[in-house]
Amino acid sequence: MRRFYLAEIPTTDVFELPEEESKHIVRVLRMEEGEEFILQNGVDRLLKVSITLAHPKRCKVKLVEQLPIQQPKPFHLAIAPTKNTDRMEWMVEKIVEIGATELSFLHCDHSERVNLKLDRLERVAISAMKQAQHDTLLKINGMVSFEEFISKHPNGAIAHCAEGEKQTLGSFSLEGPVLIGPEGDFSLKEIQNAEKNGYKAVHLGQSRLRTETAGMVATVLQIHSTHA
Repeated sequence: MRRFYLAEIPTTDVFELPEEESKHIVRVLRMEEGEEFILQNGVDRLLKVSITLAHPKRCKVKLVEQLPIQQPKPFHLAIAPTKNTDRMEWMVEKIVEIGATELSFLHCDHSERVNLKLDRLERVAISAMKQAQHDTLLKINGMVSFEEFISKHPNGAIAHCAEGEKQTLGSFSLEGPVLIGPEGDFSLKEIQNAEKNGYKAVHLGQSRLRTETAGMVATVLQIHSTHA
């Protein structure tokens, strides 16, 4: 069944959809009165609704059934964004499909990018949520300094390329987020400070991965781990 996203869903049993969604439903998809679809806000509302007025500017629907929401395993990825925003958009799409629940962006010593336009990433996340038929939307947080982040979110895992003993991500129980560094990797100071805040050094396999690939692989390893 088709899914549509609406951040603020009215609480009445019959309501009108915004013009943009109405146009897409009626003119683009050519849906008619009596047809049903799922409407979700990505947080706590998942409704099956039926079209009562197929108008391209003010499509009206009525509530058929309030559906239970399937809550995913929590997984928080924190990553230093790449210079190329297309690569971040690709990663957001993939980690949503895999099942990540929260994404934070880090400003690190070797960061290539210091600001982001979150609205585009949020649109990518919404589209991926609907395509994957997930009930909840990825929470995307704005850029924060590395030091501030690890102080607020201790006891996670940090994937880095420096020498030293590392565990395989997914092979142990993890309380906090997984950190992925910029193309130039985390600085030694950042690695040491993360370890002081309870972070464990991990590897994602034998290959050296691009930042966005590492983010996707980390999501797969942790979400599909029996220790998650």
